[in-house]
Amino acid sequence: MSPQNQSRPPRLHQPEQPPSLPAWMLDPPPSRRTAGDRIATALLALPGATALHRRWQVRQDRHRLYQRFPNTMKVVGFVVCFAVTLGLVLAIYALRSSMVSS
Repeated sequence: MSPQNQSRPPRLHQPEQPPSLPAWMLDPPPSRRTAGDRIATALLALPGATALHRRWQVRQDRHRLYQRFPNTMKVVGFVVCFAVTLGLVLAIYALRSSMVSS
């Protein structure tokens, strides 16, 4: 190998060469419309549906409370789960003790 070949990186695709991809990959057929696409198009044709759809998209884009304060929400979730579990265990204990005493 000459020093000139070592310094130049190999060219992967020559512009004058035709692409080696098959025709169906170069010009793919249009995607088929599914039943969901057809239903969504029919629902958006209803009066007021586009405004409702826009409001839904705006609502989906805003940040939720658990996204703004993730660690706080984890701690609150843990405390709530602990309280619910403790309440259920105490309720079962109270029911069981009332059934044993009768």
